[in-house]
Amino acid sequence: MPAFTTILFDLDDTLFDFSACWEKGMHQTIATHPLTADLDGKEMLEALRRHGDALWIDVIAQLYDFTQYRQLRLQRSLADFGRHIEPHQVDDFQRAYAAACMDAVQPDQTVQATIAKLAEQHTLGIVTNGPEDMAFIKLERLGLSSYFPKERVFISELIGFHKPDPRIYATAVQELQVQCEQVLFVGDTWDADVAGAIDAGFSAVWINPRGKEPKSSHKPLAVIERLEQLLPLV
Repeated sequence: MPAFTTILFDLDDTLFDFSACWEKGMHQTIATHPLTADLDGKEMLEALRRHGDALWIDVIAQLYDFTQYRQLRLQRSLADFGRHIEPHQVDDFQRAYAAACMDAVQPDQTVQATIAKLAEQHTLGIVTNGPEDMAFIKLERLGLSSYFPKERVFISELIGFHKPDPRIYATAVQELQVQCEQVLFVGDTWDADVAGAIDAGFSAVWINPRGKEPKSSHKPLAVIERLEQLLPLV
């Protein structure tokens, strides 16, 4: 077993169930916001999910930034219902969603204990695809800020590259002053957290609670269902 000095984590759906928080926050916002309150909540939620997934590919390809992503996701979703909105109308909806979503982020004692144990012998960091405005709030809500100080949180919006672009992993290595072979990457997304990390020279552990199939021939160090299963591996 390699001796890792550094463990890098993805954030969403790795350190907490972001998908559930997203759905709860969006459901509440759809039901209460003037732009959407009279629409079928389930259909609107599915439209946001569908257009969001399609647009995310373009975000990773750097065709859109996160502001444009949010605008287009809501505009295209409402267009499915025959409604047209201007970009500035998205801002209030996004603020309402962000507040509802962050309210849904709750600390998990098992995750906290796992991270605390890992921090005793390893340098911990985060490499996440996402906007700056929510990442640190999530960590605070999860009770994990003390384990992941800002200088060890690498956010794609700030760096300018998104996983699996090799430059975002290289930035983390350079800033942390660590060798690639000393790094273990832990995350839930095959392309970004397993294949991309392995191609960057790291070892990787795949969090895969739903039994998804690998998308390539990359070989992670292990496949686990829950974060606490990482402890005996390191």
